[in-house]
Amino acid sequence: MSLESIPTYLSDALDISLEAAQVILSIVVIFSLLLPVVIVTRGKSTMVYTITIFLAEAFLVGVGWLPFWILIATVAMMALAVATLGVDAVVGRS
Repeated sequence: MSLESIPTYLSDALDISLEAAQVILSIVVIFSLLLPVVIVTRGKSTMVYTITIFLAEAFLVGVGWLPFWILIATVAMMALAVATLGVDAVVGRS
């Protein structure tokens, strides 16, 4: 049994598609890594959360549990959020 075959076993056990099993396992891994970080930082460090999520998603893409487009979508959403903050700072909105 290898790390790459765990989603296949989960999809067979739950009788769901392989993609759904990959997403379920990815969410479990991301939240299990993010929960201790939130507790340690006491909810005050957004940059640490962002780095943790990116590293977890990169690992999951490398292992084959997460489709690459989800990592790209996360990067695009973060870029949009940073751009919005920049526009708000230039325009003077708070």
